[in-house]
Amino acid sequence: MHYALLVPDVRAYIFAFIKEDKQQGRCTFATLARTCSALSDASLDVLWSELDSLRPLASCIYAANTIPLSNELTTEANDDTRPDFSVFNKYAHRVRKLDLSGQQRFLRRNGGYPSLTEDLGALLYYPLNSPLLPNLRHLAWAPGMGLNLLRPLLGPHLLSLKIPSHRWSSSSTLFSLTKIPVLCPKIKSLTLQVHSWDGHIDSELAQSTHCISRVIGSWAKLEELDCNPMTFEGLIRLSGMKSLRILRLQVNTASVIDLPPDSLSFPSLHTFQFQTDTLDTAITLMKAMESFPKSLKIDVFAGRSRRGTCSPEIVGVLLGLVSRDALYHELRHFSLNLPFLLGDDPDNISEILRPLFVCHELRTLSIRMSSPFTLGDADLETLACAWPLLEELELIDLRPRVATHTPPPLPLTLPHHPLPITATGLGQPNQAPQLPAVTVPVHQHPIHMPLPPGQANQFPYLPVFTIPPPVFPAFPPPDLFFPIRSRTAEITFRGLISLLKLCPNLYYFDLALDATKLDGLQGDNPGGGVCNRLIKNARLIDSPISDPEVVARILFDILPELDPLAGPNALLPAPPQNMPPHNMVPQKWNIVRQRMMDFRNNVRHATSQPVSLI
Repeated sequence: MHYALLVPDVRAYIFAFIKEDKQQGRCTFATLARTCSALSDASLDVLWSELDSLRPLASCIYAANTIPLSNELTTEANDDTRPDFSVFNKYAHRVRKLDLSGQQRFLRRNGGYPSLTEDLGALLYYPLNSPLLPNLRHLAWAPGMGLNLLRPLLGPHLLSLKIPSHRWSSSSTLFSLTKIPVLCPKIKSLTLQVHSWDGHIDSELAQSTHCISRVIGSWAKLEELDCNPMTFEGLIRLSGMKSLRILRLQVNTASVIDLPPDSLSFPSLHTFQFQTDTLDTAITLMKAMESFPKSLKIDVFAGRSRRGTCSPEIVGVLLGLVSRDALYHELRHFSLNLPFLLGDDPDNISEILRPLFVCHELRTLSIRMSSPFTLGDADLETLACAWPLLEELELIDLRPRVATHTPPPLPLTLPHHPLPITATGLGQPNQAPQLPAVTVPVHQHPIHMPLPPGQANQFPYLPVFTIPPPVFPAFPPPDLFFPIRSRTAEITFRGLISLLKLCPNLYYFDLALDATKLDGLQGDNPGGGVCNRLIKNARLIDSPISDPEVVARILFDILPELDPLAGPNALLPAPPQNMPPHNMVPQKWNIVRQRMMDFRNNVRHATSQPVSLI
């Protein structure tokens, strides 16, 4: 072994390189632990530092304390056998992070029965030391599991605790929650989502929220908090925590109805994210804020039944509250998620966002709307002038895109049994989506599949396949679908060039770009000297495109480091369950990507040939 491996910095660099390999990294560490004595302990520390199940720890108990019952003598001898904890103790102190929040996914992946309680019971079968994992720093509990089972895992060194979902019980939950701050007093990050049962009476619900706020206030060094709705007294208690820097909250009308203006101080708050049911609730909460953090995210989830109280004017009131006192606080990151609020007529997004123009320090802006909006090149330039320090920009139309208008060839032709499709009601980009009327008849007749000429004589009979009745509602051919969202494409490359020129720090954007309008951009220098090397990926694949060759030259001139099919543009190998894959224009964007790679390779090899002649 080389002596350089004993240098901590060298070893840390090598281990960081191995960790980047998501497929073979753990196998590499396991091999090092078995074959290299100098790196064995360090490799075991990495292997056991993060676990997503208790099964590996329970296996140490199972393997060391299970003796095959070969005969009666062995059975009698087992009664006097002392438990062996040597294997468990070898690994338990190495665990730093235990994430049980995805326990059911782990069990489905391994084909097992939900056995969290079984594995935890094995660890508690013998009188092991408490806490079981003495050096545990981060713990994410399994959703729905009882809080009393947490006791053996809580220790004085725990810094992060996540309880993503728990049903309130007036006796057991109250008993468990009050014990947690004593067992782990150093908590800095807490997720506590405690929900009431259906039909919960108001008195017990008020008791739960009061208890939760008092428990949260027990941690004097708490810096990050994610919790569900509570009473306005609980909000006021939280606002007085001087250590709190990140707050994620679920707010309803009952939480803020009695909050007086400027009653929430939050002296050290840096990031505030909250979900609410109506715009009115969000406005009431903003009025109660004495000052605003540098990062603010608002998610409004309201159905059509609440649509009558929502309008662009009310959104303007909310944004006006957000931008108040802009001279005294620097809002740098803002995100707003609006449901179907603004009606059927498209509104100009630039006019809606005008109250935020005074926030000149804005770095990140994300607006997601389920209502149609318009945005042209001039509007985009106005936004860029207002926020010259912008680094991320997302203006997203969340309306689902029902289908494209260019049906690709089907991979299989069935001349005798066509599948008629009635595609009425396909949404246009500037129209509210309509429900598609789809008729796909199911035929039970055998369909003969043609074989390649070279294999025609190898089988005495042609294979026969029968189409079974569909289990889920029938869809048109998958290639016709784009179920991601609608794109109101009005911005051209000229607007994008203006954005890149006025916002030189931009490194990501998600805009509806119309790549069909290429007038005056076919020359050798379409960007006019504007070049951004910070943007590595951007949302492009669902934008319309006409000439891939010209688009590739434009993008390579203004965004030479861009990969058009990386990041959010990456095509999924398989669609989500029960959903067809989207296919807007990936063929043309594939051509764009290939041409940009050719241009990039040409420059990398120091070829003197100009891009226009490649």
